[in-house]
This record gives sequence, C-alpha cells and structure tokens, in this order.
Amino acid sequence: MNLAANVIAGGGSWQRQARVLDLGLGGARVALSEIIPPSTPLSLIIDAPHLWAPLEIEARVAWVRHDATQPEVLIGVAFQHRTGKSLLLLTALLEAAAFS
Repeated sequence: MNLAANVIAGGGSWQRQARVLDLGLGGARVALSEIIPPSTPLSLIIDAPHLWAPLEIEARVAWVRHDATQPEVLIGVAFQHRTGKSLLLLTALLEAAAFS
C-alpha cells in the first residue's frame, strides 16, 4: 500500500505530507519527513482514490522508528474512532484496496 496523506498535529499548526504504507482498522504505518513524539494526538487525512472525499481519522502516535541513513521517519498510529462513520469509511477503503 502506498497512499498519499497529510498529518496534522498541534491543533492544526503543524501539517506535513505523508505516505500510508500499511493500513488496518486499528491503525497505520506512516512515512513522514520529520519525527513526531510518541503519544502525540494527530489527524491522519488519507487521499483515497476509492472514496469521494479524503478520509480523516483521529489518531495517536504509538511508536516511532528513525534510521539516520533513511530520508523518512516511520511512525505507527493508533486510530481513535470517535464515531462509526470513520470506521465505516475505513472499512470501505480497505475492502476496495483488497480487490484492486
């Protein structure tokens, strides 16, 4: 999987482009250009070609992996589904990705 995304943190004051490398109902592995500390709350906005609009999911940084020889930082985020809507849209995205 390689989906374009944006990560927004700090109440909207911090925003970076990202790539979603792995995606599941509970979270995602994301590649970024900068480190975000563990436990940081954020919004992950995924540009999904299968959906009408970008999918926005509230999350929290679960882990960070940074290898100084690599240009990107990998972060794991745990989703915090506040409503069933984000879970339903995420399910539709995962289903579409499985059949493409």
